[in-house]
Amino acid sequence: MTKTLNKACLCAAVSGTALLGSLAIATTTAHASGYQLREVSGTLQGSSFAGMSTSSIDASTIFYNPANIGQFDHSTYSVGGSMIMPKSTLKNAKATANFGQNVSRPDYGDMAQDAFVPNAHAVWKLTDNLNMGISLTSPWGLVTDYDDNFAGRFFGTTSSIKTTNVKPAFAYRFDNGLALGAGLQIQYMDARLSKAVITGAGTEAASDVTGDDLALGWSAGMNWEITPGTRLGASYTSEVTHHLKGDIKFGSTAAYNDQTATAEVTTPEFVTFGIAQDIGEKWTVMADAQWTNWTSLTNLTFNYSGNISNLGTPVTSTSEYYNWGSAWFGSLGARYQYDENWAFTGGVAYDQTPVKTAHRAVRLPDSNRYWVSLGTSYKVNDWSNISLGYTHIFAKEAHVNLSDANNTFSGDYESKVDIIALQAKFQF
Repeated sequence: MTKTLNKACLCAAVSGTALLGSLAIATTTAHASGYQLREVSGTLQGSSFAGMSTSSIDASTIFYNPANIGQFDHSTYSVGGSMIMPKSTLKNAKATANFGQNVSRPDYGDMAQDAFVPNAHAVWKLTDNLNMGISLTSPWGLVTDYDDNFAGRFFGTTSSIKTTNVKPAFAYRFDNGLALGAGLQIQYMDARLSKAVITGAGTEAASDVTGDDLALGWSAGMNWEITPGTRLGASYTSEVTHHLKGDIKFGSTAAYNDQTATAEVTTPEFVTFGIAQDIGEKWTVMADAQWTNWTSLTNLTFNYSGNISNLGTPVTSTSEYYNWGSAWFGSLGARYQYDENWAFTGGVAYDQTPVKTAHRAVRLPDSNRYWVSLGTSYKVNDWSNISLGYTHIFAKEAHVNLSDANNTFSGDYESKVDIIALQAKFQF
């Protein structure tokens, strides 16, 4: 009786922690390839996310494939977080400003921001074949921030995209080992983009546009244990179109007018597929690939409720051009079950950038990346497990070359990322 009561109390505590984690997601984001955040699972972190379409080790794997829910034998909870520590430095910066602004700063120490990104997940066993799950994550995010004297400030200073994604899903497992799953995406986005604007000869002000929105999407997938020890997985996650509503503000300058603002931002659709194979009783080898359709981000247009400029021709809308393409992510990893309590994982990955060189911007000077990851899991007792994962990401040098009617900027960015992720699993 006491044991059952203790587990019931822990179940309630984990559910409360999951809720708090989902609320915290809205305030923490970090820089990833494109503006995608993969860090939704400390368990998968240690294998460079190899296994994301096939694994049912803990509930955190359901974000990438809702069909993974169908392979669980028990109700289970998972809560965790990732500490993401990017570094991006600028060198060889050159800039001009036709109206005499000082753009002589040739380098920049680090414009990327560290962040802690929490996640929470649960799977409930409804019948012998039908399971329900929910995933609380932050799958899209970006924070870059420059000082006011940054040489490229007329092309961007602060860039912030924050999301909270709630994904309820159901999965049905057939007697032949095939599980089919589907679910909704309930996604909140909050965005802020800032840059400097010219107000006259040698003078400038800060432009700050913000907006938020709640929108819906969906996902579906399959997870098939075709033979004991061999699993195939595939899933599709739809794009989510946000109609952001907010304001543009310029501070105390008389050269510009504050107005309400709207913009449309679409998070991309992606397809994930993979295979996992057990080798003997201790080894599992996993391979996954993901295609992300970033072509939804061609340009970002802000429409204003009235004229924002007092410097001549009225301005009621502005645009930033991105022209991103589709991108691939591929990972290969392995899991070794050392004994009853300890397991170890490792993996490598290639993360292709959607950013084309001709359109690379100061807001996200992204480039192709390579991942190396290690992880471990420890079974504390029959109903709890802790996983720890570490990833180092190597990024190629990225060149930026921008110009508009009044300003130019060019420079080279060197970037790297370290990630430490922790995940706790509770099963009843």
